[in-house]
Amino acid sequence: MLNEETPQLIVDETAKNHLKEAAGWAKFLGIAGFVFMGMMIFAGFAIGSAVMQTPGVNNALAAIGGIGFGLAYTLIAAIYFYPVFALYKFAVLCKEAVYSNDNNTFARAMYYLKSMFKYIGVITIIILALYLLIIILLIMVGSFAGMHR
Repeated sequence: MLNEETPQLIVDETAKNHLKEAAGWAKFLGIAGFVFMGMMIFAGFAIGSAVMQTPGVNNALAAIGGIGFGLAYTLIAAIYFYPVFALYKFAVLCKEAVYSNDNNTFARAMYYLKSMFKYIGVITIIILALYLLIIILLIMVGSFAGMHR
């Protein structure tokens, strides 16, 4: 009878060094992402505040525009949060797994990396679908406007 051992992935020292370096860069990008999210939220509310205080602009319209800027930038930062968080978690767990040779921690790190790419992929599909929808609507509006000349 053959020894039916489940196949295992063996990570050699070269691969471990690559993972350590990748984890370092991932941690840097994760931290930078959190900083940029904070700056984005601050900029949204700063621009919104400046819009609301612009002289010669209708106060109600300026208030709506100002609040809109703040909310739009906060929404973009909220969408950006999960991939940055997942990248940071990958970095921390991957480095921990490489130093401790822990397969469970390594599997969790890979889960966060997969989740980050899956999230970015879904967002990309949504954006491409919106672009396609906008193009179709522009073609329809253009042809409708051309028919009524």
